[in-house]
Amino acid sequence: MSTRGLRSSMFAAAIVFAFVFTANAEPRTYQTVNMFQAGNPSVLKPGGATLVRSKQRVELRLAAGGLDMNTSYSVWWVVFNNPAACTPPGCGPDDLGNAAARAAVFYAGGFVTGLGDTANISAHLDTGALPEGIDVEQGSGLEPGNGFSAEIHVVVRSHGATLVGSVNQQIGSFNGACNPTCANKQAAVFPAAP
Repeated sequence: MSTRGLRSSMFAAAIVFAFVFTANAEPRTYQTVNMFQAGNPSVLKPGGATLVRSKQRVELRLAAGGLDMNTSYSVWWVVFNNPAACTPPGCGPDDLGNAAARAAVFYAGGFVTGLGDTANISAHLDTGALPEGIDVEQGSGLEPGNGFSAEIHVVVRSHGATLVGSVNQQIGSFNGACNPTCANKQAAVFPAAP
């Protein structure tokens, strides 16, 4: 290999290394919490959830157990952009109506259980405007630069027995094709990162 070719290869490798190093240089925080019965944090459910935070993005991995078989579920982000304004000891349903908490509730994902009672879900959330067409029940998402500071809840919502021809509504909306009712079943809470 010529000296010129070697220099070109070394230069290209240095650029690639610089891009990789820069991409991974942003600080991140890793949180893992237990799943609990929605509305009753003292009743733990099988499973847990992990949130990886950076300033402009959060990534969720959720493993839920103890679910109903052959049932449709949707998963929801509940973001409190200003948790300092929530009622102590932490943000909750009463704070959804508290304008100072700057709460947002919107779609994260959906799934159908088969013959088992478990599910694994992955979702990510960028700060700023939410994608067009996503079901938003309240607010406007995770505010720019607020990936570490927001208190983030994740809610698993049952839509009842899966209905052939209506699965898209059951796993893609808040009250779509409830069979016979829709109800929050499990949740996880990630306090603001220290």
